[in-house]
Amino acid sequence: MRSGEQPLPSGQKTALAAPEDRSAEGDDSALPVGERAELQRQGAKAAARGEPPARNPLQRPQNLPKATGESQQTWSQRSDAWQQGHDAQSRGPHHATADPAGEDDQERE
Repeated sequence: MRSGEQPLPSGQKTALAAPEDRSAEGDDSALPVGERAELQRQGAKAAARGEPPARNPLQRPQNLPKATGESQQTWSQRSDAWQQGHDAQSRGPHHATADPAGEDDQERE
């Protein structure tokens, strides 16, 4: 146990999500921030390896809501997060948020 942590109440198997891991704006139906970020990271890594969007692991039969028991909404959010990461990586650095100190300044000189 880290300093400042309190023991879990008896019978509770896992700790509650840290505030930064909870969904935005108190929307209980949204994915936790940490899970969304991890799925986006995995999608980006797949794109960097050259995998096509159709390789989204959430599209595999064993990961569909019918097989996992999760809600269609949760599955859709997870699949979308992976796709967003893949898309962001596929667009490359020139489509990312503009960096005022980046290459654009060099082109103007």
